[in-house]
Amino acid sequence: MILVTSAAGHTGRYFVAALVKAGFEVAATDVNPVVRDLPGIKEAFVGDLTDIDFIDKLTASSDQIVYIPPLFNSEEALIGKQLIDSAIAHHAKQFIFISVTHPILTSLWQHIAKRDVEEHLIYQGMSHHLLYTILQPMHYMHNFDPKVIHQTGKYRIFYDIDAEVAYVDPVDVGEVIAKVAKNPQTYDKATFELVGTEPYSPRDLVDTYNEITGEHAVTEYVSVTEFLDEINAKDLYFRQGFKHLADSYSAWGLDGNPYVLTKLLGRKPTTIDSYIRRVLKLR
Repeated sequence: MILVTSAAGHTGRYFVAALVKAGFEVAATDVNPVVRDLPGIKEAFVGDLTDIDFIDKLTASSDQIVYIPPLFNSEEALIGKQLIDSAIAHHAKQFIFISVTHPILTSLWQHIAKRDVEEHLIYQGMSHHLLYTILQPMHYMHNFDPKVIHQTGKYRIFYDIDAEVAYVDPVDVGEVIAKVAKNPQTYDKATFELVGTEPYSPRDLVDTYNEITGEHAVTEYVSVTEFLDEINAKDLYFRQGFKHLADSYSAWGLDGNPYVLTKLLGRKPTTIDSYIRRVLKLR
C-alpha cells in the first residue's frame, strides 16, 4: 500500500490519480473528510497530522509514503520529521518527499520548513538505510485557473503583476511520482528539481490565455491582506506565510530549469498553452 498525505488538496488529487492509474493500491489521508471520495483509492484516513498516534497508524498501514506537507502549517517541519521517524520505525520501503524548488530560500516560510525536513530525511536515510527520494516542484499551474478567468474576465493575483514565476503541471509531477514509486532503488537518495516552464508574469499568463481563447481578460492586482480576507484565512501563521510569499515573488519572482523534469518524463513538460487548452477542453 502506498500512502499519500494531504490527498484531498489541489495537488494531492492529481498525485492520487496518477498512482491509481499506474496500478498502485493507494491509501489517502487528509483532515478533510472528502478524502474518502477520491476515485480508485483502497483506503482513506481522516485525521490530523499533528497527532503522533494518527501518524503511527498511517505508517503502520503503508509500505511506501508520499508526503505532501500541509499548506502554511506552523508545525510543518515537525510533522515531516515525525512522519519520517515513524516510517522508519514501521519499516517503510520508501519515503517520497514532495518538497519545493529552492528550499534554501529564506524569504519563503514554506521553503524553510521543507529544507528542515529534507535535512532530517537525508540524515535518517543514511542512518537507517531508508530508501527515499526528494522531489522539488516549482509553482503549480493550477494556481492559474482558466475556468475562473473565463467566468470573471480577470486574473486577480496578490503579488506584483510583472513579477516572473516558472510553473509545473501537477499532472507531470504525478507522472514522476509514479515512476519513482515503481523503482525505489533506482531513485534512492535522489533529489530532483521539477520545473516545467520558463518564467511567466501574471500579465504574460493572461496574454497567453487571451491569445488562445480570443477573450479580453485582464490582470488585476489585489493586496495580499484583501486576498486572505476573501478566502477567510484567519490563522496567523498562514497569513504571515502568504505575506512572505507575496513579498518574495514581488521582489524576485521564482524560476528554475526544466532539464531534469524533461529527462524524467522522457518528453517536454506540459506548457502553459497546453495546460490552458486542457482545462478549457480546447484543441
